Amino acid sequence: MYKQKHLFFTIGTIIIGIVCYFYVQTVMPMQASEIHVKEITWTDVYRINGQYIRGFAISEEGEKWYVQLKLGTETEKAALMKASLAGTVFQVIPEEVEKRPASHVYAFNMDSYIKSNGAVGQMAVKTYQIIEKNESFLTHMAEKRFAMKMHIQNTFPSSLQSEAEALLIGSREQMPSDIQNAYQTLGITHLFAISGLHVALLALMVYESLIRIGVRRETANLVLLIALPLYAFIAGGAPSVWRSVSVTEIVLLSLLFKKKIAIDDAFSLSVIGFVLLTPWVIFQIGFQLSYLAAFSLIYSSVFLRNRTSYVMQSFVITALCQLIVYPILLYQFYEISISSFLANLVFVPLFSFIILPINLIFLFLTYISTSVSDFLFHLYEPVRLLLGDLIIYLGSLPYQMWNPMKPSLLLVFLAYGTVMFFLISIERKKQLVFCSFLLVLPMGIMQITPYLDSSTKITFLNVGQGDCIIIEMPYRKEIIMIDTGGVLRFEQDAWKKQKKTMKWEGKSLYHS
Repeated sequence: MYKQKHLFFTIGTIIIGIVCYFYVQTVMPMQASEIHVKEITWTDVYRINGQYIRGFAISEEGEKWYVQLKLGTETEKAALMKASLAGTVFQVIPEEVEKRPASHVYAFNMDSYIKSNGAVGQMAVKTYQIIEKNESFLTHMAEKRFAMKMHIQNTFPSSLQSEAEALLIGSREQMPSDIQNAYQTLGITHLFAISGLHVALLALMVYESLIRIGVRRETANLVLLIALPLYAFIAGGAPSVWRSVSVTEIVLLSLLFKKKIAIDDAFSLSVIGFVLLTPWVIFQIGFQLSYLAAFSLIYSSVFLRNRTSYVMQSFVITALCQLIVYPILLYQFYEISISSFLANLVFVPLFSFIILPINLIFLFLTYISTSVSDFLFHLYEPVRLLLGDLIIYLGSLPYQMWNPMKPSLLLVFLAYGTVMFFLISIERKKQLVFCSFLLVLPMGIMQITPYLDSSTKITFLNVGQGDCIIIEMPYRKEIIMIDTGGVLRFEQDAWKKQKKTMKWEGKSLYHS
């Protein structure tokens, strides 16, 4: 900007950036010191697990809270699971949740999770009474999403339900833990996050269908303008969904008003709008990863244009996305998948162009003729189960994860600096050897740093069960773990047992 723009333009940009920073600081919800809540209205972000309802609700004063509500009987649980709770008003007697220190430095941080969702705190509820149901557009869309979820559970085979819920409405609560672990190991968990490819495929199918039946292009664009935001609500409204929908909406609006807009400008407007409306979203890992990956593809189109082979294009896309997000992945999760480069070449086209369309067709057929859909399910289910077994087997193979250490923020910024220099050098075709060395330098530092420590470390580790001790010898020549056993658990009613907490896309939605 300094070389290409006027000095006042550069100064103005810096001033606007500073003002926006203080704006975000001002509108971020402050943590509540006391709980003065008598009524809560549930949002659509909740889960009934065991004898608890956990999720976000709005108080009568308009503040968002994370609520842990304990159910009294199995009958109560069954009644509340029959319909969407979004918009339901509960009269409650809240209690403070005891704040326990984190088990270790890498443990789940509840305060950060609450902050990233724009909430002011958390409360526990044991006594409640249902008052009414508030009707609104958001409540109506949440009910439609819940109804579609129930329809999938009633019409799809049990082995295909979790996949259909994830691909079609963005609900990943039912995903089995073995499948989840396999996808994480292979680095393809993003396949179950509704994102740009899902939205683009759906928009293309709707657009081409309208054109084929004689609808004008302008009218087809107008239909998409209305339909895509509705789909975003049905799909759960994750950052990746709204990113792709908002960019598409901006481009369609520019076509409607005959003012063509560049894709990078539409992308930037999407970021600005997202942060202005919900500033706390910048702390969500899903938001960071989604926009960074899209950023890497938009501004690296020059690399893709030079690749005529589909395999090379897929490899370049995977490499670009991995390079741009690997510092954040290591900082948040302490590990990344090495096998993702090869796995994405196979599974991205397989899921995007075969499995996703098949699930869309099946969903359509279940509304028209269950006999036809049941016959096709009978043919498709064995093949899909074989693919699932293959994915679990591939995920069980060793040496697929690289987990060197949790990098410091300084190392994260250094890694991003070297990634940018590397991409610029490829684009300009200059200093490739030097910039390649810079690219691997932070990776090498992360890998060898633990082996340069001459001290002996003894860690008393709280893993939520029995005592555990980790002994690390100098230079990590030897690591000894002493595990003293687990916790004695007594039998309890089946309806009170909790399923494992799902962790996906960088956030744990429900904290047990």
